[in-house]
Amino acid sequence: MREPFDSKAYYHVYNRGVDKRVVFSDEDDFRRFYESLFLFNDLDYKHPGGHDIDRDVMLAGYEMRAAVRVPLVRVMAFCLKPNHFHLLLKASEPDGISRFLHRLGMGYANYFNLKYGRRGRLWEGPFKAKAVDTDEHLQLLPRYIHLNALDGTGVGWRAGELSNWDAAMPVLDRYSWSSHGAYMGRTELLPVVDIESVRRWFTTDEDYLRYLKLPMVFGQEETTFARL
Repeated sequence: MREPFDSKAYYHVYNRGVDKRVVFSDEDDFRRFYESLFLFNDLDYKHPGGHDIDRDVMLAGYEMRAAVRVPLVRVMAFCLKPNHFHLLLKASEPDGISRFLHRLGMGYANYFNLKYGRRGRLWEGPFKAKAVDTDEHLQLLPRYIHLNALDGTGVGWRAGELSNWDAAMPVLDRYSWSSHGAYMGRTELLPVVDIESVRRWFTTDEDYLRYLKLPMVFGQEETTFARL
């Protein structure tokens, strides 16, 4: 049985497709999951009963929805890759992380199986959630999560040092499915990331860029995901 989440702690949450299968096959899949990061993060979210037209109406009025919603979690960082995702979360409501991730995992799996005519489990298992127990670990995670966008591009970074930033930055800047752009001060398609909290960490874009380029020392958790 999973231990209750500490409402005062940050959590690195991740999951991948069963047998490492691709779970985001095209841009529409990435967009669907991204939209769900916003829609499902609401204490009063009502499922539209599988009708995409209702979901589209909810998204069209996102500014009004954002003003009145009660978030379950604070999304501090994210990155979506073809066969897995990373999130950095902090609970805003009791049991908020569990409720949010249940909606996210089940909702996306139902969408994916219906779209591709498949049955059965989509995810490798229950989501993994590691409490961030030191300031050093918390300082590592946004950078680690964002640099995942470099995987498969030929720009190496997993050894903890990235020397070719001239090659890396265009990749990071172009990658749509991470919170790197939000950290750089760009307007999000939807208000997924808790920008107010991010700006307490990094007052300016330059602060974030200096942080991004610092050397990294990976723990066991990050080393495990290097084999994806």
